[in-house]
Amino acid sequence: MKRVELLSPAGGYETMVGAFNAGADAVYLGGSKFGARAYADNFDRDQVLDAISYAHLHDKKIYMTVNTLVKENEYGQLYDFMLPYAERGLDGVIVQDLGVMRLIRQEFPGIELHASTQQTVTGIYGAKLLKERGCTRVVPARELSLSEMKAIREKADIEVEAFIHGAMCYCYSGVCLFSSVVGGRSGNRGRCAQPCRLPYKAAGKGGEQYPLSLKDMSTIAIIPELIEAGIDSFKIEGRMKKPEYSAGVTALYRKYIDKYYADPRGDYSVSKEDMEILRNLYQRTGISDGYYHRHNDKAMVTISSPAYNATSEDILAEVHDKYLTSSLKLKCDIYCELKVGEKARIAMSLPFGDEVIYEECFGNEVQSASKRPLDEDSVRKQLLKLGGTDFECENLEITIDDNGSGTGIFIAVSELNELRRSLIQKVSEKLSLLTCNADKTISYEHVSHYTDLDSYKNTQTTRGPVHILCTTAEQFAIVKERAENNKDIGRIYLDSNVFLSSDAETLVSNSLELELIVALPFVTRQEDFDGCLEIQRVLDKIHESHFDGVLVRNLEQLGYLRDKGYKGRVIADYSVYTWNKEAAAELIDTGDPQGGFKVSEITTPYELNFSEARDMVKELKKYAEIPVSYNLYGHIPMMVSAGCIKKTTGNCSGRVHELHSENTTIIDRLGNTLPVSCNCRHCYNVIWNVHPTSLHGRLHKIMDDGLFDHYRIDFTIESAKRCAEVLDYYTDIMAGADVSDIFANGSFTTGHFKRGAE
Repeated sequence: MKRVELLSPAGGYETMVGAFNAGADAVYLGGSKFGARAYADNFDRDQVLDAISYAHLHDKKIYMTVNTLVKENEYGQLYDFMLPYAERGLDGVIVQDLGVMRLIRQEFPGIELHASTQQTVTGIYGAKLLKERGCTRVVPARELSLSEMKAIREKADIEVEAFIHGAMCYCYSGVCLFSSVVGGRSGNRGRCAQPCRLPYKAAGKGGEQYPLSLKDMSTIAIIPELIEAGIDSFKIEGRMKKPEYSAGVTALYRKYIDKYYADPRGDYSVSKEDMEILRNLYQRTGISDGYYHRHNDKAMVTISSPAYNATSEDILAEVHDKYLTSSLKLKCDIYCELKVGEKARIAMSLPFGDEVIYEECFGNEVQSASKRPLDEDSVRKQLLKLGGTDFECENLEITIDDNGSGTGIFIAVSELNELRRSLIQKVSEKLSLLTCNADKTISYEHVSHYTDLDSYKNTQTTRGPVHILCTTAEQFAIVKERAENNKDIGRIYLDSNVFLSSDAETLVSNSLELELIVALPFVTRQEDFDGCLEIQRVLDKIHESHFDGVLVRNLEQLGYLRDKGYKGRVIADYSVYTWNKEAAAELIDTGDPQGGFKVSEITTPYELNFSEARDMVKELKKYAEIPVSYNLYGHIPMMVSAGCIKKTTGNCSGRVHELHSENTTIIDRLGNTLPVSCNCRHCYNVIWNVHPTSLHGRLHKIMDDGLFDHYRIDFTIESAKRCAEVLDYYTDIMAGADVSDIFANGSFTTGHFKRGAE
């Protein structure tokens, strides 16, 4: 039986040593750049190299987090950053950015690619797509149920790494823009300021609560279920926490994993004492077992307070003394022969994997003692001085022979010490060669390169470059009406809920030659409601409704469309991140020229400032003339969550999985009212920014630049009246008309247009 890997966090070298002492099979750590915990201690270059050598010496693994999104002007630093770690034999890299994934696959084929939870993998098709692009493992969204994770493991045939303990984000990881929007500190760059841990007031409620703050996860009680579901790696969260946390939590999970394997059919229970230890190791008030057995639940939320429990200093001290005061040692045998008239010889042997390492060193000829002979205890004392090395002697055999002279033997103590040091160096060098996996290569059988780049040219329609996204039927009606008299409007996106609940006749655009695109949901799951079947319903209805394609919001949707060989237009939204040219190229390469599927267009991400977006597009256009869309207006979706504000602070709508949406609000500490949309069909919430991002004041700068092909206006929570006002305002500005400002009194933001995200 293949045993599950226990994967622990290491914010620094001491933490790594403690985690391995406590029983971790592998640790994940961040280097000096590109890691999603910018405020952890992290490792410098030499520490990472030492960590790899140390881990491999003890048959452990090191995974590096290179799981931030990378800007175009940073991308050139990646190769030099990764090179020394690849040469040392780094085991794996945890990656969010598709461009980073592309570079590592192409340049460092000996390093395993693990798709980060920041890639928001929510199902089989996204996992299959990532496997085709070279990933050997995925870390699915924490929101998935155990049955969903099991399905990914079995049907996508890819390793699954799942979180088992630690803090929980309220938003689906990788799509949270809350910290970025309100303070410029991006969670996609490892700088989250954790606005989810702050108090908010719910609509129509009195006092402050913490409706976005989830309890910490603890799954130690359900380890047998997780193992039997086929999960390959158990991941403990917490690179920002103290070494005692990592070691203490690791030790307990090691104990109960081993308990299960010792008797898989036996009684399995966790002692009250061990649960109390977990609660005293930096855990928030209350614990839950996460989403493994529920889609969401008020009981998962620390509504009253997100603070940590008081941490037991006695437990910390006990953990420290047990796991953080020593390092792992290799058990070895040492042999010493000191015979008069022959060269002094010492040798070492130790088992290593399937091999037995053996080395020996020779010194000067051993002399007969003229005064005080060297006895066995003195020799033993020198040879056992291994404290600062990787070795611990289990058996020491010493042979002393004076050739029958009766005088004893003589060899200088300094020579014995030098022989010991030389022997350790020889063994260490041999081990170093054996433990460096730099010559290992991984087969990427399925990775393809899309060659039909000419197909992206001349894709403009006869209408203008302004594209409008509509979330309600009323918005759609207004936009269609305006499009009859304004050819600047070239495309309308319609939310899939509205599309599926509308008659085909009401959707046809009266032969206006408009492009009509269905905007798929933010989240696609195959839980008790199969979101992939919902995509198929959309595809089946598209043809009869004269729609041209779909707006893709995540990798699950992209993977499904590719798997089905969909031939319509596939437009990647801003949440399918293209922060650099190579990420866009990787999206293009998901195309299947033989099957007809391809990504037809990309959308610039919200977090890039204008200069950064322009840099990316300039480089991309050298590669392929793929159309690029730029967002001019819209409320930014700051959080997309499986949790439901309405259910947490009140009651569920009772219409789960119906074609139904509801709106509510929460109020922050400054009195700002944040709109919240509840998508009941797919059971997720979207928390929108209080003010829309509007670039009306920069419109001519953006359009005169000439780099972007299309310009998006997104209507989400706006009334039909406000939708008409905004649309008329923008089209009048484009036409050069003298218009009155409709965004008075600070009722808008320019988002990341100028400041970008850290």
